[in-house]
Amino acid sequence: MKFKYKVNPIGLLIQIGMLGLAYVLFFTRKKESLRFDFIYQRLPDFHTHVSNFSISYIIISGVGFLWLLIGIPFRIIIYFSLLIITINIIYEFWIPILNTIDKVDAYYGIFGSLLAVVQLFFIHKCCLKPIE
Repeated sequence: MKFKYKVNPIGLLIQIGMLGLAYVLFFTRKKESLRFDFIYQRLPDFHTHVSNFSISYIIISGVGFLWLLIGIPFRIIIYFSLLIITINIIYEFWIPILNTIDKVDAYYGIFGSLLAVVQLFFIHKCCLKPIE
């Protein structure tokens, strides 16, 4: 695998910072000391659904960022995101295996997926330079 692009420092800070935030949010499910009060006050059940948000975000952002660096077209990231969203909806609406059917979980997963796509689009447009 050979990188075709390098990311500028702003894009790298955005990627690392957002992935870090997604991981912290994921761990708030079990660790109350990591929870943000301002979120909890507005959305009391946020921490019961945040894993879908975080997992969808981390998968798309992580894989998509690597794909951007190796030169895969952005439309492939869009297709991948649509696949993750579709799997999330099918799993949360109709498959009760190791899961309680919960439509709200699906919405959190969709939002995490869309946020990752927006972030990757910004990095794609503003933060990549070809390696010479």
